[in-house]
Amino acid sequence: MRTNGSGRPHLWIGLAVLGLGCSTYQFRKFEEGDLGKEIPTEVAKKFEVKDLPSPHPAPNSSLEATSKKTGKPKKDIIKESAKPEAPIRRTEPMPFDVGEKLSYDLRFLGVTAATFDTEVQPLKEVSGRKVYQLYARAKTVKLFELVYRADDRITSFWDYDSLYSLRFSMDLDESKQSRKVVELYDYEKNRSFYWNRIDHVEKGFMEQKENHDIKPWSQDPLSALFYLRAAPLPVESGKQFRMQLIIDGKPWESVVRYLRTERVFAAGASREARVYHIENYQKGELKNRDNTLWLSTDSSRKILRLETKLRVGTFAVALDKIL
Repeated sequence: MRTNGSGRPHLWIGLAVLGLGCSTYQFRKFEEGDLGKEIPTEVAKKFEVKDLPSPHPAPNSSLEATSKKTGKPKKDIIKESAKPEAPIRRTEPMPFDVGEKLSYDLRFLGVTAATFDTEVQPLKEVSGRKVYQLYARAKTVKLFELVYRADDRITSFWDYDSLYSLRFSMDLDESKQSRKVVELYDYEKNRSFYWNRIDHVEKGFMEQKENHDIKPWSQDPLSALFYLRAAPLPVESGKQFRMQLIIDGKPWESVVRYLRTERVFAAGASREARVYHIENYQKGELKNRDNTLWLSTDSSRKILRLETKLRVGTFAVALDKIL
């Protein structure tokens, strides 16, 4: 779950804000290629998204360095370039695979303001690692566009074996703003690179370029939704699971507690779900506590519903269709 600095949900919460109207303001266009001009060349190259080589090493093991003269392993090189060992968190079978498409309704006060579609796209390679390419699009419905228009696209590159985020980006095209966010996560240094560009109707152009310390093997806001499906969540009352997050380049932590099992209506059918309570923390300080997750009990472990209580009402993400 993505939150802003006040701890309230941030991804597309603008969909619930009334009275903003449309605008004819001509926004700047932010190109992906601009990133190479903003960070060192070696960093941009390290986090470059590539097609998988064929065949790809299995599973995600690094190729052993060898001497050009002898063809034998160069153990000194391996030792000098040793990287932190990521835990293998993949489960077999995984609850989803490439090609999965789900469509959700984003509801505020019981009214559908937007759709939120997720897709597991073809596998890629980042930093020499095989990664899932997770994609989501949030788009306001026609009626709500009379109040506020949004067409936001989110991409996460998520490690295939160890289930942690390597790269995250958002492209926001809205009535009031055009925004581009790119986040890169370096677990050799446990540091993030956060680059945020905004062109706002009233505030004009703003830019942030920041680095932050992060926890190893963390989740971005999109990959967190998929990790919850694959993680060993508790199934007994009183048990909890902790998930490391990166939000706006900064470290957060979610604590997930099992509540109960019940049936919920989702995607045109009554489905059995485990219900969890989620609290979000930043630097040990509780930022929000009123989050409830319904996760299907079948092997796909789909998110059926996610609710957040706000001062002005309830914001919900509800599964509408399995595409």
